Amino acid sequence: MRGTTTSKKKLLIMAGRPIASCDIVNYAKTEGVYTIVTDYLPIENSPAKQIADEDWDISTNDIDVLEKKIKKEGVNAIFTGAHEFNIKKTAELCRKTGLPFYATDFQLKTTMIKSLYKKLFKDFDVPVVPEYKIDENFHRNDLDKIEYPVVLKPVDGSGGYGISICNNEDELKNSYSKALQYSYSKKVLLEKYINAKEVTIFYVIQDGNIFLSVIADRYVANGNKLIIPLPVAYVFSSKHTENYISNLNDKVIASFKSIGLMNGMVFIQSFIDNGNFIFYDIGFRLTGTQEYKILEQVCGYNPLKMMVDYSLTGKMGKENISAKIDPYFNGKYACNITYLCKPCKIGKILGIEEIKKIQGVLSVVPNHLIGEIIPDSAKGTLNQIILRVFAVADSKVELLQIIQQANYLLKVYSDLNENVLLPAVDINKL
Repeated sequence: MRGTTTSKKKLLIMAGRPIASCDIVNYAKTEGVYTIVTDYLPIENSPAKQIADEDWDISTNDIDVLEKKIKKEGVNAIFTGAHEFNIKKTAELCRKTGLPFYATDFQLKTTMIKSLYKKLFKDFDVPVVPEYKIDENFHRNDLDKIEYPVVLKPVDGSGGYGISICNNEDELKNSYSKALQYSYSKKVLLEKYINAKEVTIFYVIQDGNIFLSVIADRYVANGNKLIIPLPVAYVFSSKHTENYISNLNDKVIASFKSIGLMNGMVFIQSFIDNGNFIFYDIGFRLTGTQEYKILEQVCGYNPLKMMVDYSLTGKMGKENISAKIDPYFNGKYACNITYLCKPCKIGKILGIEEIKKIQGVLSVVPNHLIGEIIPDSAKGTLNQIILRVFAVADSKVELLQIIQQANYLLKVYSDLNENVLLPAVDINKL
């Protein structure tokens, strides 16, 4: 443990590995806040611990131990990154200690459990992916109604874990236990498989005002007939923005107001099928897309910083952001290039420093470190992401040039010196 006695406000960050943890620590420090990171990992495997003022070797699952430690050490605020497990634990700790948290248990449950948020959207005439009834008994009456291919997933999972594409009855039965394994409630969801273009829709919520912040075109690749494709790029803002605002935005905002959302941010993942939106996932939390980096550069506000402010003060940000909202990005273009890696032990990552020097690149964020192992079980999950590159440009031509340069520069090799980088986004498809 590092650090000394301090009169500063103290922020406890739950886990040093989840996406955004380092950004939380860095922002809090600029605000003069004393930062503490807790998890069960050794400091060399927990990046946020390495930059925090203090670190605790307490698992985020040890709620009773943490509650006592928080009260003893005079911690004033608790926050976490994008991992749903840690979000639930953070909410629980905030409730036990009386510290601010942006979401109620009811709101988290409604937005984490797929069956619940699908019902919410249906109640407001918002399209969602059609589903089929299924359970471990595999009733013949249920099986005969299924039109393949279908997607089997845990009803309350995230990160792509436990998801399988099933092309026939045998594959469905064989994949059932895998979906169940990654469900907290031990329930699954069976949906129609849709092969279509995708978007991710982002909202920011401040004092009960719900703003559409931006929509990104989401490009995926490297899937197969059994494994869902994974993101390789997000391009902002989406060519579908006007369509969405005209047809769905008001309905979605009404659905959020119905469950009392007051502060925070929401992302929605949606297919675009013949110009029609079909929602398939949602999160009331920070996301791995880390669009807050781009929003701060283009629009002048940062949802991550606003949510950290809420944990510290009970107020979402330091100023009213309504005048800064611009889902069209004032004609600018931006991207999150997402690079994927084969399962391996990582030996070398080359090109990061050169990519940082490309004009327009805002940030390069590694998801894995040299020496880490990406297991075979990571196939088809977001754990295959090795690196993200964030960039902003004045024109689409400039943005494509940035992507092309980054694709050329990045090289990833295993400990056996094998090239393990999967195909990057094809700029011809952008």
